Amino acid sequence: MTRRIWTVLALALIFLAAIAIWIAIAAQEKKAGATEMGASAVYDIELELDNEDVFHISAKIEVANDSDVAFEDIGFYFVPNALNPKETDDFYQESAESEIEAVSSSGADTPYSLENNELLVELQNPLQPGESEMIEISYSLQLPEGGLRLSQEDRNFYLAQWYPMLAQYDEGWDIQDFDLTGESYHTGFGEFTVSYSLPQEFFVASSADDGIVQASSSGMVRGERIKDFYMALLNPAQWLHETVQVEGTEIRLFMPLDQELLESSTEVAQAAFAFFEESIGDNPFPELDIIGNDGYMEYPNIVEVGADEASIDTVLVHEIAHQWFYYIVGNDPFEDAWLDESITEFASALFLADYYGDESYGYNSAEMAMLSEKPERYTNLPLDEYSDPRYVSTVYGEAPLILRNFFTERGGQEEALAFLSAYYTEFQFRFLNTEDFKMFFEDYFEGDQSEFLDSWLK
Repeated sequence: MTRRIWTVLALALIFLAAIAIWIAIAAQEKKAGATEMGASAVYDIELELDNEDVFHISAKIEVANDSDVAFEDIGFYFVPNALNPKETDDFYQESAESEIEAVSSSGADTPYSLENNELLVELQNPLQPGESEMIEISYSLQLPEGGLRLSQEDRNFYLAQWYPMLAQYDEGWDIQDFDLTGESYHTGFGEFTVSYSLPQEFFVASSADDGIVQASSSGMVRGERIKDFYMALLNPAQWLHETVQVEGTEIRLFMPLDQELLESSTEVAQAAFAFFEESIGDNPFPELDIIGNDGYMEYPNIVEVGADEASIDTVLVHEIAHQWFYYIVGNDPFEDAWLDESITEFASALFLADYYGDESYGYNSAEMAMLSEKPERYTNLPLDEYSDPRYVSTVYGEAPLILRNFFTERGGQEEALAFLSAYYTEFQFRFLNTEDFKMFFEDYFEGDQSEFLDSWLK
């Protein structure tokens, strides 16, 4: 061959190699499930509680445009506005009372709209990709007695979804109406500074690293890589507390005035956290708070659990497992609730089976949930396509049992934990969807898994 032909062939090979590398990188990015939120935020929030139990809040939110298009407005979830029968059908709890007093963009008052939990703030000028804008929102908030998540009880205040939460931008702001079935808000990881001023001293438990348990009436907490900032103000006269160290994380437990409950909860919490750390992967955060207020809900670095012995295994373990699957491995809880709830329930069952040496006991909760109502045909339905009973039987019941049966035929508990560990390593601090899960599942196991996956996932 002539030198010219060799040169052409060499260039062609280089070109083909470059294409192969590009395809491999693209496939890896797709495999990694790095779902983009389109925008990110740094929050600086000042919170003051007056003598009438009304919160006065000023939220400064620096919003960065991480998309490739300009923003004409900025979208937030403002959940307090939806916590009433007028905005949310079939709302059965006491209503929250909130009033937005001022909204500004870069220091100038700006128009906004608020419907259900969708708050859209207009911008004076389009926010270009790579740029940021400071939004300031001032409002008052009174928590309902015995409310849904956002609530107060006997001068204990539980601040859940209480601030304007930046939404996902995906060809527009992706904000669902508030849904009573599950969690209908999808928010990205952000940085938080929260300053508080209170009329009396409270124990403060939050998504940030709060440190030594001591009552205070003012202070500041900071946290990073938090996607949903929760804060509780606890009346010190009504709570016992315990702090234990597990694998580099301090676990702070707050329980009603019941020493036996505190001791039992501490024992199981230590064991569960250590099990998930060792079997699934490291939780990098320095603190996890556990509050026994019958809230039954997970938040970043803090959970609400039952206030009775009977719920320790079923609720406490489940909410701790959520720190791995919901928080560190993220998903859209409206579109893919099963990705955190079903996998969390599966992980909880693996712990309970190991802890008590009884596999059937580990899956008792899932078995009971499945028997409560006929499950849906597919697990990965959005919240608004579920009826409430079938949501429970499908997501908390059938799906964990499907995973149990699959792994029973492929190495059992050891192989299940190895899979969850690889899954956690791959997706931590990212957001994935059902297709990402299916792709990872196919890559992890030898052979075609499509028949199995398609039998329960659309």
